[in-house]
Amino acid sequence: SPTPAIAPAPWPVPECAAPAGDDAAPAGSLRPGGDEGATTSLRVDSAKVDRLLDNVGELVILQARLSRIAADHDDPRLRELAEGLERLTESLRDSTMSVRMVPLDATFHAFRRLVRDLAARLGKDVRFVAEGGETELDKTVIDHLRDPLLHLVRNAMDHGVESAEARLASGKPAEAVLRLSAAHAGGEVLITVSDDGAGIDLDKLRAVGVARGLLAPDADPGEAELLQLLFLPGFSTASGVSDLSGRGVGLDVVSTALGSLRGSVDVVTRQGEGTAWRLRIPLTLAIIDGLRVRVGDETFILPLTQVQACLERFVEGEAATLGLIEYRERLVPCLSLRRFLDVPGEQPAYERVIIANVDGQPVGFAVDGVAGLEQAVIKRLGGPCRRAAWIAGSSVDAEGGISLILDAAQLVRVAQGMQER
Repeated sequence: SPTPAIAPAPWPVPECAAPAGDDAAPAGSLRPGGDEGATTSLRVDSAKVDRLLDNVGELVILQARLSRIAADHDDPRLRELAEGLERLTESLRDSTMSVRMVPLDATFHAFRRLVRDLAARLGKDVRFVAEGGETELDKTVIDHLRDPLLHLVRNAMDHGVESAEARLASGKPAEAVLRLSAAHAGGEVLITVSDDGAGIDLDKLRAVGVARGLLAPDADPGEAELLQLLFLPGFSTASGVSDLSGRGVGLDVVSTALGSLRGSVDVVTRQGEGTAWRLRIPLTLAIIDGLRVRVGDETFILPLTQVQACLERFVEGEAATLGLIEYRERLVPCLSLRRFLDVPGEQPAYERVIIANVDGQPVGFAVDGVAGLEQAVIKRLGGPCRRAAWIAGSSVDAEGGISLILDAAQLVRVAQGMQER
């Protein structure tokens, strides 16, 4: 027989009875304060995050102008307002920058399969090790890093790692190790691609350089100069051409890509023991802490992560474009920005010298004075300025003027090239 319908109750019936005490909460809802075991994510278009960061950058510039005005006026209320806005701006900047930061783990994981496939194709026994995948970088930086890392891993698999037979013959384990690691180093990230293979044959490198006319037959270059040949376009030590090597395309791409990121790459090798490629990359390409310096009526910015010390010197007559200065009981190169940039005006008798870390070595930059620390919002330049490798970008200062952000490593390379000519 059909089941009789149940008539609705004439009084309201609660959906559920909430338990009494601290655990009381509506069904299907989170307790006040959130659930520690639950995580919430929101998918946002990266273009929106970029626009937000642009607005934060403009706010940083306005905050710097307000702080300068407050410093020029003896008004406690205005100074208090400027200090409060500065704290809020720094917090907003850090929060916005953290949204763009992405761990390197996903990028590193993509190379695991690449190494496995290349090992099978080349007939080599290679174990891939990834370390520091939790290290975070700006998403824009990571997007530009994939190609350089790809070339370095392919180069290590083809040129660096030996076959199992060759390794056993030289007293090594049959299984080679290719290591990809990342770690924070100040305001930069240090990424290392290393292998325990055969290392780079410097004699072969020199022979190829002489054969291509890059070195004189009687030249006696040092190890660092020989290794720099690897980054020249079209340079290759491979005996034949394959889909992996021999075309001279690879390491020059690495050098160019790192230069566009305001980073650097250097190589350490020992024959028979292996090779390590070390990439130094800034955390972000948007906002940096910089040291503002003055040369004549112009102001420039050096990234604070590169600055080591500030010295002073007295100059008699006209300073040399590239000279020497004593730093920690040794002589280090010193570049006069006034002479290098041809800034008009009289050479001052007293100069400040900023000691910066350039490719792991201290280098001095002589300026007229130091204006102070500043958060620099990086603005890209177009036209002829884009072809100047020593210009990393520009920034608007508190007075509304434009300051160029200098690339210390490129400045030294260009100055050395000019001196050699």
